[in-house]
Amino acid sequence: MPKLVKPVLRAIEHPRRETHRLVRSLWRTAIGASDEAAPRDVWRWTAPKYRWRTVILLLVNALLFAGLGFFAFWLRTGAYGPFSEENYWHAWWEVFDPTTERQVTLLDFLLRPIPVDQVPIMTIVLGLVLASMTAIPILVSMLYRFPFALIFTAIICFVAVFPWLAITVTLSCFIARWRPFRFSFRFATALLSMLPVIVYYVLATRGSDQALEHLTPVQIANLYLPWVFAIIAACTVMGIVLGIARLVNDRPGAIAPLMAVLFVLPIAIFEVKVGQDELYYRLIEHKFGPGSTTHFVDQIDASQTIEQIARKRREIGADQHLSQTAMEEHVRRLLQGQSGELREDWNEVIYTGYAACAEQQYEAVTACDRFLAKYPTSTYVPNVLYLKGRALDMRIDRDLFRRKGILRHYEDFPNMASADTWEMLARRYPDSPLASVAMHRLAILRVRAGRVDEAVAILRELVDRFSGGGPQTTQPEQVKSVWSLLAKRPGPVSLGTAPAEVAMQGRKLLALIESNRDPQQADMALRTLMSFDPRDAMYVRNLKQLLRDIETKYPLTLLRDNLEVLIAAAEPSQSLKIRALEACVAKLASEPDSDAYPQARYELGVAYQADNRPAEARAVFEAIVVQRASSPWALEAQRQLAEMGMMPDRNR
Repeated sequence: MPKLVKPVLRAIEHPRRETHRLVRSLWRTAIGASDEAAPRDVWRWTAPKYRWRTVILLLVNALLFAGLGFFAFWLRTGAYGPFSEENYWHAWWEVFDPTTERQVTLLDFLLRPIPVDQVPIMTIVLGLVLASMTAIPILVSMLYRFPFALIFTAIICFVAVFPWLAITVTLSCFIARWRPFRFSFRFATALLSMLPVIVYYVLATRGSDQALEHLTPVQIANLYLPWVFAIIAACTVMGIVLGIARLVNDRPGAIAPLMAVLFVLPIAIFEVKVGQDELYYRLIEHKFGPGSTTHFVDQIDASQTIEQIARKRREIGADQHLSQTAMEEHVRRLLQGQSGELREDWNEVIYTGYAACAEQQYEAVTACDRFLAKYPTSTYVPNVLYLKGRALDMRIDRDLFRRKGILRHYEDFPNMASADTWEMLARRYPDSPLASVAMHRLAILRVRAGRVDEAVAILRELVDRFSGGGPQTTQPEQVKSVWSLLAKRPGPVSLGTAPAEVAMQGRKLLALIESNRDPQQADMALRTLMSFDPRDAMYVRNLKQLLRDIETKYPLTLLRDNLEVLIAAAEPSQSLKIRALEACVAKLASEPDSDAYPQARYELGVAYQADNRPAEARAVFEAIVVQRASSPWALEAQRQLAEMGMMPDRNR
């Protein structure tokens, strides 16, 4: 303790001089200068051949390390070069932005695009990559001096785009060269320099609550495995390199062989055990799939639209004395009053929304076509076909957008442009759960094209194949070896679809077609009905026009009662809907064999539920189940009763 008194007193009396000494000491430590006659690094060999060899091998190590950085960036983005990305600097600065909704951390490397819980072999691939990015700069600092290690940490920062990891590794490199920690047993110095990296790994995993909220405790624990593997591998590499350096008396060349192995090994394992199709499919699913946060995203309120219109009105000089907040409130009131003053601005916003949707459709279809052409035998071909068909069918609810400024996408009304895609999916991959969606939409398109017999055959196959929930999945194989634990898990096969529910929709459509065919007039009434989009603003008007056309153009069809039920169910007011459906039920009671009768009663029961009249709804559902048990609407009524907590008594 007395030894510390004099330095402390000197620091108090002469703070400027002592600070200068500290800075000079740190710099001498960084560049490797010391009082020793011959520092233990490669520069102690001053002969020209050793200097040339040192420089050349350092460049080779840097090039291999840069290649590993490109590989790490490619694993996250699918892009071969970081600087080719338009939003490169945005993605780089996003790591440091504390105001973003979701913080970007090293944990994202494990969760997306290829999650390690579904592809466990990625634990080894990512562990080797992170081990190299940790160990190599520290070894360069120890064997080549600290300034040369900055070349490698710059690659981590700007090529691999791991800024925080680069900062942490830079600190580790400085510790590895700092004189107080330069032990004669250099492996101890290397281990000590790993402490900042270990702390960073722990904080990177614990600091992402939003990313972990959907994972189980076991899955969260598994996320630590790549860090553990990376730390063990890094320590092993440093031990081997330092051992070689000691054997050759610190001559240059100790790092290069291990750097070459660490460059080739993770790439080879990825190519053999994972495959590029895994990465590119995951990127397509993340970008264009049902859970995308960038494409086909719904806007649940009109705030963004109102903000955009208000900003434009202020820019063009309208009511400049109003603040942005006041202008937004003014636009909101005009919108609520359906004022014609906003018509021009509103139409421009709507056009912009349509153009954005069309651009996203093109981008999604192009990405899917590129994948299908490059990986025609991939196990993800059914998924990509589904995503392509979904993109082609994607529409904006125009009526809702026009009236309220709410942007909502839907894709359950098929587009004729998607027919070939759905046919390919249904024909080539009939056992995929996604084939259920393809078959249902293909049947609608077949009816619309006048090929009703084909539609009936497709719907019957759909009902037979998927009514029980789809093909049975095989039991997982028993664990036979360590490699079986690292085997790739089955990828996503349903993408949020429910084959049993799709089969129920197919059953209802099949009943509608079979009960209302009109071959003498080429089934024109059915074909016309299948072309009506239920979300179109003209839907009810089109139904009423078709109902009038039946009297003059299609007198042989039995579709009249179905149209009346659809018109009644489309009433916007709940009270008017109930009144219209009750009238339909009363009218069809004299025709109990009508296929529209159970549908009318089911829609009435749903309307009662929405109007908070559960007793009446239950009575309607029970009557459907008892009286029309063979109807698909009876199965729907059973489901409603099950959700209400009461099953019907069939013997009553």
